Amino acid sequence: MVTALYRVVDAEGLDAASLPRIARELNATTGLLQKYFRSKDELLLFAQDQLVEELTASVQEVLNQEGGLQDQLREALCAIALVGDAARARVWLAFAARAAANPVLLERHKQGAQVVRDLCRHVLEAAGVDGEEAVGLAALVDGVTAQRALEPEEMTEEVAERVIARHLERLWGST
Repeated sequence: MVTALYRVVDAEGLDAASLPRIARELNATTGLLQKYFRSKDELLLFAQDQLVEELTASVQEVLNQEGGLQDQLREALCAIALVGDAARARVWLAFAARAAANPVLLERHKQGAQVVRDLCRHVLEAAGVDGEEAVGLAALVDGVTAQRALEPEEMTEEVAERVIARHLERLWGST
């Protein structure tokens, strides 16, 4: 269900992601979806939670690999920024935009952002870099994600990876 919602949001925007439209994408009935979700808002909350879980799993996979802290943080930030998936970045951006006017989505967005900041702070402090830099890294990741969503021809995967890597190199050089 979530993948169908992501496809609709990527192609048509979040406003198009109604229960009937998602049901059509699934070749199912609206009634079937309503057995699981009473409203579009419930489906959106579920999908946003799934996106956060996917990102968290990607980051955890990176952190479980061998390598130096800077390399792990770079790879984790690239995963969070959805560097390799411009379509998913557009979905993230749609959720972020809707969160600005929806208190429940906003709270979920803030919780996800806090996870990113905590991860960055933990790795930075372990490397002897000021943990307050985590807020800046989270903002950098948000910017890269937005640019991947809106201008993937400019903010290519390669450019996004270099932007993140260069910023980390500057941070590591400041210790």
